[in-house]
Amino acid sequence: MSRFIALSELLSALTSTVVTLVDAPEGQEVAVRSVAFLDVEDPAPDAAVSQPLPEVYLQVGVSDTDAQRWLRELGRHCPPQYRPRVVFSKGADQVREAAHDAGVALVAVHPQARWEMVHTLIERITGHGAGPRTVASTPAPDTDLFGLAQSVAESTHGLVTIEDDQYRLLAYSADSSAGADAVRRLSVLGRQGPPGYMHWLQREGIFDRLRNSGDAVEVPAQSEWETRRRIAIGIREPGGPGVRQRTVLGTIWVQEGAEPLRTDSPRVLRGAASIAGRVIWRTRHAPTADALLIQRLLGEHGGEVDVASFAEAFGMAVHGHAALVGFAPHERHSEQSRSDMHRGVVTLRLHASAFRQDCVTTLIGDRLYVLFPEHHSAERVTAWTRQVIVQLADRSALPLRAAIAAPVDGLSDAARARAEVDRVLDRTADLPDAEPVTTLAGSRTTVLLAEILTLIADHPHLRDPRLDTLIDYDRKYSADLRSSLDAYLTHRGDVRTAATALNIHPNTLRYRIRRATQLLGLDLDNAPDRLLLEIQLAVHRQSTPSPRGARV
Repeated sequence: MSRFIALSELLSALTSTVVTLVDAPEGQEVAVRSVAFLDVEDPAPDAAVSQPLPEVYLQVGVSDTDAQRWLRELGRHCPPQYRPRVVFSKGADQVREAAHDAGVALVAVHPQARWEMVHTLIERITGHGAGPRTVASTPAPDTDLFGLAQSVAESTHGLVTIEDDQYRLLAYSADSSAGADAVRRLSVLGRQGPPGYMHWLQREGIFDRLRNSGDAVEVPAQSEWETRRRIAIGIREPGGPGVRQRTVLGTIWVQEGAEPLRTDSPRVLRGAASIAGRVIWRTRHAPTADALLIQRLLGEHGGEVDVASFAEAFGMAVHGHAALVGFAPHERHSEQSRSDMHRGVVTLRLHASAFRQDCVTTLIGDRLYVLFPEHHSAERVTAWTRQVIVQLADRSALPLRAAIAAPVDGLSDAARARAEVDRVLDRTADLPDAEPVTTLAGSRTTVLLAEILTLIADHPHLRDPRLDTLIDYDRKYSADLRSSLDAYLTHRGDVRTAATALNIHPNTLRYRIRRATQLLGLDLDNAPDRLLLEIQLAVHRQSTPSPRGARV
């Protein structure tokens, strides 16, 4: 979520290398948040403005003459409370008077700075469009890369830049000294260092060491390119010590400034790389604004969403029958299938959009949900789901299962539908013979029985202590009475069939059943006793599952 900050705070974060304040008629403490590229047709020159405009405008691709006219029309037609607070311009001298008359602050941008970089940095600084901030209203201490860069600079006495894996600037520290060299200045302006210097880094193996080592790498000063000493460290995706081949997400560079770097700077960099890895990884995996809306519609993140606004934004009808499909990886496959799920999401979305162009999809955890609006044929949705699962299993070796909720009574019913889908996926997860595509109606016995067993398991007072007596007896004498009872009841009292399943003589099974019922004080000819015992044995079986394939 974006946040208001003072213009002075924004300028301080961008630093004097990139921007310089020219004029601030209303002072430097005016609040800014949203940023937009200047469009001389927005608002229309002769139209009265009735709502606030973005606080920050960038003069990109607009001539100084057109910018002057736009500012003057703004002063005539836009009430002061709705006007932008600041304009960033590379032709500040030409538009200064018009900006001042309109009461808008003017900031000069360095001629070599890339506009896309300036735009991205302003969005990051204000939190607008930053992944981790889309959920939390206030950024946590470890989600702000600019704050991290400044902390590293203060701890090392150096000048810090943080770049992604393509050496694009993500954040940097304020210039606390006049010691920035040419490479530092170019980096902050969004441009790469001199080609010769970059080739030298490659030739000396600096890039290879950053990719392959978790330690800080020393980069000596080079008089040829007028660079100062640096230390750098690779940023890797989060993971414990045992995780191998962690993806490189970027680099932290620390240039030595007016004073030497502190001796403990490598230790500081190791900690900073760990924090930056979490921030970048979360940002890349954070849901977009559209995904958050869809997830809220499905009951996630508090589930607060204006259904009418959602329908308008996604071009859907609020009412009318819909269908929701939830896909999940098979529980019985390795954890690798869960990571494969993330890679298969794009394919799943392509299949869904080809089937119905107005569908919406979102990934929550390791489950992908597809909402088909105004869909009246549950049979067609089921056939499509089966086809997709078969294709992904054949082409991508991605084993999936799915649950369908249909009909869904309009968009306002989507959260209920998702809860139904999750209910089915949760309760059929570990069944080796479960249908790959099912519904609550088609698996109600399995779902309800699993929920009843879980309820009993979670409430000790519903457990029959007599079963513990039987289990203790088995443990003490290796008697196998519990498993004998289980087989006997599973085969509906057929002694010969149950004995064959257990690979024992029928008379042995008869003896075990008599001994078990004596210990339990139960009569298997009594229907309530038999039902209670079956339920209690099922609860025990669920809490202590048999090895794969050992089911009787």
